[in-house]
Amino acid sequence: MEKADLRREYKLKRSQLPLSEVKSCSEQIFNLIKEHFTLHNKTVHIFLPIASFNEINTASFIEFLFESKCTVATSITKFSPPGLTHCIIDENTTYQRDKLGIPCPVEGVAISENKIDIVIIPLLAFDNKGARVGYGKGLYDRFLAECNPKCIKIGVSLFESTCSISGVNKNDISLDYCVTPNQIYSFK
Repeated sequence: MEKADLRREYKLKRSQLPLSEVKSCSEQIFNLIKEHFTLHNKTVHIFLPIASFNEINTASFIEFLFESKCTVATSITKFSPPGLTHCIIDENTTYQRDKLGIPCPVEGVAISENKIDIVIIPLLAFDNKGARVGYGKGLYDRFLAECNPKCIKIGVSLFESTCSISGVNKNDISLDYCVTPNQIYSFK
């Protein structure tokens, strides 16, 4: 199925989930990540969810990362020109929402993409080859292209994989793994 069609379909599917199910599925996803991946003392980049989009809730996982002595980083969306900058967050970070509703650190120490060990990637859909569908702006593709080649790219999804995504191009960065509430997909 084409990326644009999947984007519409999965945005709708996700919007119809009750908040209790999003919360429960989020916990299941992050429990699988904790069990499968070595996180202690790593630099982990994680997104801050847009609540109105029913995105996976990352709050308790971020607390776990702090407890695991991880360096935790997140992105700030720049709108002109479009892109992401990255900064370190901690237990004392304060946030304000940007125009998309994304919580953004008010202050933070900048971090380079090549210092990140693991990236937790939000997405709408993914296929059995590790291709992913996000919101269609290419922000994560540009970000991931700048990461260290050893950086582990982990997508998180409320839904299982779709058979195949058409319209993938050379600039689309594939996942190494994708974690759903029920399983971990490996594309390595």
